[in-house]
Amino acid sequence: MYRVYYLVRSLDQVKVALNGLKRARVGANRVHVMARDNGELASEGIHATTPWEDTNIMTTGFYGALIGAGIGLLVGWALASIDPWGVQIGFFGVLLSILFFGAHGAWAGGIRGISHSNYHLKPYLKDIRRGRYLILVDVDREEQRARVHQALDRSLNADRQDDEGSFSPLF
Repeated sequence: MYRVYYLVRSLDQVKVALNGLKRARVGANRVHVMARDNGELASEGIHATTPWEDTNIMTTGFYGALIGAGIGLLVGWALASIDPWGVQIGFFGVLLSILFFGAHGAWAGGIRGISHSNYHLKPYLKDIRRGRYLILVDVDREEQRARVHQALDRSLNADRQDDEGSFSPLF
């Protein structure tokens, strides 16, 4: 998956870009815009970024689940080895421990991640605070990425544009 970033100066440029993307047959669900005030975007009917794109909730939640599952495996294994209550814990006890600690780790990681800005977007945050708009377009294939660049380069005079070649919200 690829993510294409375009930083523009005005809401009018955002509208021009969205029309260009619509003509290039890029689905509206693939395009999000980040602004200082998402209410302004919502009033114009533009898809604003959500906490899933704005924050590190996905990344830290994923890593929290992995760490929690690892701790759950160790705790479950220790409980199965020790038999602390005189009850045979066995496989399902270990599995329950992994699921419990994994879920707790995902929750704790998500809580931590929602309070931090998405590290993919950090280079643009200063410009967004100054009132600029960041257009994010997610595409699956190289030819779609080229079509997005072609449509936006024609219609925009962007301040800055970047690509992430192997974008994943988890890493």
